[in-house]
Amino acid sequence: MTGDTLATDAQGRLVVGGIDYRPRRRRDRLQAQMVVATLDPATGAEIARADLGMQGRPEQLRLSPDGRAMAVSCNALYTCDLPDGNKPRQSRVMLFDRDGERHWSAGIAHRDAPPDADGRAFDLGFSPLGNVVFAHVALDAASGQVILTRQQPLPDPNARLPAGAEIRLGDTALALDLPGGFIPFLRLDSARSPDGDRIAILARRFSGPGKVRAAIRIYDVTSGRLLAAHDIARDLAPAILWHPQRDAVIVALAGKPAAGADSELRLYAAEAGE
Repeated sequence: MTGDTLATDAQGRLVVGGIDYRPRRRRDRLQAQMVVATLDPATGAEIARADLGMQGRPEQLRLSPDGRAMAVSCNALYTCDLPDGNKPRQSRVMLFDRDGERHWSAGIAHRDAPPDADGRAFDLGFSPLGNVVFAHVALDAASGQVILTRQQPLPDPNARLPAGAEIRLGDTALALDLPGGFIPFLRLDSARSPDGDRIAILARRFSGPGKVRAAIRIYDVTSGRLLAAHDIARDLAPAILWHPQRDAVIVALAGKPAAGADSELRLYAAEAGE
């Protein structure tokens, strides 16, 4: 798994975008094939898998409101090898159906939407009716044509936040209570609870073996009170999602590139002591 690629569909199933590493002719090279898997959130069993027919690293995955379409953007630090050729100076966004058939592909020039240090050039999302895809510009979901040249603000329950000792959510200030000496990456990943009353924040960093590599902090949005804290001595992918059925958040371990490698999903409770 890479990037913000966890979602739930209209049926409450878990949808995971990532990479299926496949061997090439040279034994020291791997092909990063982009895939999307649908899982049963209660058991973790895989229900379906869609091969997107291209190589690259998915940076964001968003489902349409009716759950029948998938918008996927590529990480701008890597090349997306599309069947019709790649555009290295563009960030790519594509629309697929749930079986993995690509309906259209669009490119956003880096000069118009410069990628940040993590390779994200824009926030990806659907309009409430599902007829518009936002990717720095507004794209018609049916055709992929640009209909507005400036993206509208997205009320996204999952967002990246700038790292700092304090995080502001409207009028509420959250003190980011991290372990001593923990210096996070520049961006924090977050997920809002379904009722909107709580927020889970994922902070990651580089560190040596045996040290805390990631921290999850869950807060009450209104009061700023810390509800749960989890320190994790493993590398995590930059994706976090509130579980659709349990009072917990889902994160993924950052697996090592290897042919046929699996990604492990983990649940962390949203209340202290659980």
